[in-house]
Amino acid sequence: MNRYVYVHIPFCEVICHYCHFYTARAAEARDQSSFFRALGLEASRALPGIAPELEAIYFGGGTPGASPPEKIAEYLQLFGSRITPKTEITLEANPSNVTKERARAWRAAGVNRISLGVQSLDDPTLKRLGRAHSAEEARRAVEICAAEIPNVSCDLIYAVPEQPEGTPAAHAIELHRLGARHLSLYHLTLEKSHFLYANLPSDSFAWDQLRHVADSLEPLGFRHYEVASFALPGAQSRNNENYWSGGPYLAFGPSAHGFDGKRERWSHVSDWQEYIRRAEAGESTRAWTEQLTDEQLRIEVIFTRLRTSNGLDLDTFAQRFGSDLRETHRSWILRWEKEGLAKVERDSLVLTFSGKMLLDEIARALI
Repeated sequence: MNRYVYVHIPFCEVICHYCHFYTARAAEARDQSSFFRALGLEASRALPGIAPELEAIYFGGGTPGASPPEKIAEYLQLFGSRITPKTEITLEANPSNVTKERARAWRAAGVNRISLGVQSLDDPTLKRLGRAHSAEEARRAVEICAAEIPNVSCDLIYAVPEQPEGTPAAHAIELHRLGARHLSLYHLTLEKSHFLYANLPSDSFAWDQLRHVADSLEPLGFRHYEVASFALPGAQSRNNENYWSGGPYLAFGPSAHGFDGKRERWSHVSDWQEYIRRAEAGESTRAWTEQLTDEQLRIEVIFTRLRTSNGLDLDTFAQRFGSDLRETHRSWILRWEKEGLAKVERDSLVLTFSGKMLLDEIARALI
């Protein structure tokens, strides 16, 4: 039975030029009633496979905060008693979406965690990234959300052209002081054809920025529990922890990806109008479904587990895939330990900060 639900709402007021997700302009569907009706149809059909008590519902996108709060409220009502006081309900929003009235409406709907796309507290950087809000609007949004919905997460982008090394750390500290309990740091990645690509800083500079963030947040009580994520005790994202541990989750909405926790993965059509048409016609909204091979699962487990502070459980891995990495990759593990990139703790291979910055290289060596 599924205890985790991801809902993709694609609508944005402004689509950022660096965004890699499926999005659509909110102006294209000012009245989102038909879209939420389609979401509701899909959720209603899936209810028999949903556990009696949900651990987490995550509204991502897109910018769900740009959608009418009453539609969010109506949608959550579909899950009835499956939503308990312990269910973590996250809503992504941008600072430009936040007002006191909206924050109160989100809370009344049942939202108890807000993920704000702050990205920076520096106006020139926000302009460079094509963001619609100012630094002051971002500060105000964090304060408003923290007053209404105390569990606030903020996104920051680092490795931005012309961004000083210490800027992301300074912004992370300030966001914490404004009320953030969770911070997600994203390395700016761009296509070679992008107009900013030639000005991107080196990977080593970007890693120094992230290390500065980690060093600055640790004395404040934050735990660097995943490559890009920092949280105060109890503020880790349940949705993301389930993903990194390979747990099952349902996904609703255009372009949303789901996983049964075993082998089957699927994605919905990446067109909100086609998604509505199919849902209303009683047709499958899936674009594709695949059955993962043992090798694909093995690769995925290595990559996702090594991202986390818990690391890769070597005993569990050996039992599942019939391969004891302590034997087959003994020389590699000893080398990484000597170089300060990894350590074996309680039968788990755990990467240090430096090791996490070389995650792809280390994971490929284990495959």
